[in-house]
Formats: sequence, structure tokens, C-alpha cells
Amino acid sequence: MRRLALLIALAALALAPAAAHAAKPPDTSALTDRRASGLALMTAYSDLLILKDRAKLGRVLDDAFLIQRTDGSWADKARYLAKLPDLRDYAFDQAQVRRAGRMLTFRATATSVLTVNGEAYAPSPAPIMTVWRWTGERWLLVAQGNFNVPRS
Repeated sequence: MRRLALLIALAALALAPAAAHAAKPPDTSALTDRRASGLALMTAYSDLLILKDRAKLGRVLDDAFLIQRTDGSWADKARYLAKLPDLRDYAFDQAQVRRAGRMLTFRATATSVLTVNGEAYAPSPAPIMTVWRWTGERWLLVAQGNFNVPRS
């Protein structure tokens, strides 16, 4: 009986971060803030991706959206929304942002727990680059390049 109780307690602890993350709605206020940082934009987008909120993600992605991955796979907005990657956790480091007019580019090193098209990706840090466009009311994600490699 003790072992069962211990196993249940360990399982609850393992699931607690995911439950806590899912319990609170993501802060997406950066998406409508002209002065938002690239890190705030990527955090809002990534939190929506973890929740697989297709409706909100559809409003974040520009109609011209494209994503390119290091394995050669890519998707436009419709294909991406139809088959979202399974993002479970993420962190960004060494972020750099450039702004010019209504455009913002963000590059960083991303560490993530990610599965794309059923294939798990290495959790090791990898470069990422995104391009955002300000519409006058909100930021839209135009392009993303992920340079993480699938596990072999």
C-alpha cells in the first residue's frame, strides 16, 4: 500500500508543472503592445502552442506565415494549424531583437520539449529565428526558422 501511495505522489509531482501551466491562461497582452519585446511575443506564442489553441494561434499567424525546420519540413499557415507540433516546455536564451518600422526580428537559442509530425526533437539548445509584423493593432508572426534537429 505504501508503494502505491508513493507512486501516486511521484506521479502527481511529475504532472504538477504541466497542470499549473495549463491552469493559468497565457498572458497574450504582448501581442497587442506595439512596444512588446521579442521575448514577450515568443512567450505568448509558445504558451498558445502548448495549449494548442488553434483559434488564437490562427489570429497570431500572418496569412503569409511559413515555418522552415532543419529536417527540411515546412508548413504554411493552413498546414501548420491543421497539424500543430506538440510543444511541452521551452526556454529562450541569448535573445537578440531588431526593429525597423513595423517589423521585428527575434533570434535566440531555444531549448524545448518538442514533437513534430510524431518525431521527438532533441531537447538541446538550438537556434531559432522569427519575423513579426505590426499591423497597427497587433503583432503577427510572419516567418519562423527552427534549427533544432530530430533525435536520431
